[in-house]
Amino acid sequence: MVATDSTTVLVDCGFGYKEAIARLKRLNVDPDSLSGILVTHEHSDHASGIEGLANRHNIPVYASRGTWIEIGHDLCNHSHVINGLFSIGDIEVRPVPVPHDAREPLQFVFTYNGRRLGILSDLGSISGRVLQGFQELDALSVEFNHDRELLKSGPYPGFLKSRVGGDFGHLNNDQAASLVAEIITDRLKTVVACHISETNNEVARVEQALERALQGRNIERLIASQSDGFNWISVGI
Repeated sequence: MVATDSTTVLVDCGFGYKEAIARLKRLNVDPDSLSGILVTHEHSDHASGIEGLANRHNIPVYASRGTWIEIGHDLCNHSHVINGLFSIGDIEVRPVPVPHDAREPLQFVFTYNGRRLGILSDLGSISGRVLQGFQELDALSVEFNHDRELLKSGPYPGFLKSRVGGDFGHLNNDQAASLVAEIITDRLKTVVACHISETNNEVARVEQALERALQGRNIERLIASQSDGFNWISVGI
């Protein structure tokens, strides 16, 4: 969720309607106040709840052409194709293509009043376009999905281990830490570790990777759990 005083944007919705409303309520957000929903890609944990929430509350939905092809152009009453830089209310939205095993996956950088927030929840490797797109941020939410050793020794079947750990799967702790270290600047004030596997990772390992990446800098670091997420943060203040 990204919000200003007049605009509130939801990024993805992989929950059923009741759970989505409960999570919005936890953040004191009325679903009727949502200015738009962005869909990063078609996987069910990101898109399965879009239809119910958007259509019941008349919310515009934005996704790439490839994502709409996969989930159906007529799924939502107010659907929009993302094609380059655009705005929702007073929030500028810059889509960034990422390597992930979906049709046309995007992640986003949001700008408001000179402040920049990057969200990177699903990607398997760090491309040049990702490095170029996620520069000069005030805050970053990035997936620390799995630990390589825990994934290797864990319960997933071989094909799923290959998918998760591949170039079009999800970032491991070392990759995520390398990305943070690569794009860190003096203006970066907050890093949120998100999309952490409950099976193939541990919070302690994520925290260690974050410490390495932040190089002793005085930067706020937060860990988002799958069950509770995290509370509102102020960007660039």
